[in-house]
Amino acid sequence: MRKQTKIPELTDAISEVIKDLYKESGKALLDVNNEYFSEFGKNLALERYTSTDHNITCSKLFAICDYFEISLSEFFKRVEEKNKLLKFRKDRKGVLVKKAYKDLGN
Repeated sequence: MRKQTKIPELTDAISEVIKDLYKESGKALLDVNNEYFSEFGKNLALERYTSTDHNITCSKLFAICDYFEISLSEFFKRVEEKNKLLKFRKDRKGVLVKKAYKDLGN
């Protein structure tokens, strides 16, 4: 299986926002996962996405946002606040993507 391309700046910022959301909820990580599982029969797996080892799918991100009652647009605004390099600027177009591909060895 081919290795996934990761943009560390994005992965780190997403992880930080997810950590912020569960801390703002006042619940422990395990409690959030257990509550979600009891309601939906699926694991939210927040511990997986609070580390920077994993890329998150759009569907899982939507589920996390839905659980924490935040829109995807608000989530990504927070992501951009965590790392200003993620906010699009024409003079930096493609820099992070090219770096990620180079780091991957492509």
